[in-house]
Amino acid sequence: MRIWRFLLKILGYKITTSFPEIPKSIIVFAPHTSYWDAVIGKLVMKVWGVPHHFLGKKELFRFPMVIIVRLLGVIPIRGIKGHNSIYDAVNVLNGKDRMHLAICPEGGFAPTNRWNPGFYYMAVKAQVPIVVAYIDYGRREGGVKGVITDLSDLNKVYQQLSEMYRGVTARHPECFQLPTRPGGGKK
Repeated sequence: MRIWRFLLKILGYKITTSFPEIPKSIIVFAPHTSYWDAVIGKLVMKVWGVPHHFLGKKELFRFPMVIIVRLLGVIPIRGIKGHNSIYDAVNVLNGKDRMHLAICPEGGFAPTNRWNPGFYYMAVKAQVPIVVAYIDYGRREGGVKGVITDLSDLNKVYQQLSEMYRGVTARHPECFQLPTRPGGGKK
């Protein structure tokens, strides 16, 4: 873990919180406006020592990017014929005693306030909490904003996410919008 902390320090980042003592979760990592988010996010996860995988769009799995995403532990999701990514994620979680799946529900780098709700449905079906993690480029820090355990209302979860991410600065602030409602696409 020292090497990961050292690399974060070289990049000018610190970790402000420890990871909660829970065996499994869906981790929402935001903001997501740059490929650097994955690199810094991976370093943060390594410092925490949390067994994890990232979920990423299948479009990332083309040469030469496939080499990097495989090294980062990314699992392809979305648009794979014959696969339901929600059930795939649930099966990954259910197959391990300790596992955390990190996802960026914004979906891409374009600004959107309609974050993909797949993370929510994964957490509900796997019966695991949602850990709200962040990278703040303004403060040069990463950490956990909180844990959402009440998954009874999707809109309430989105409201909590919006409150937790308020004030967090993205690498490209013009591309980060707080979630206001579930869905995909730009608004």
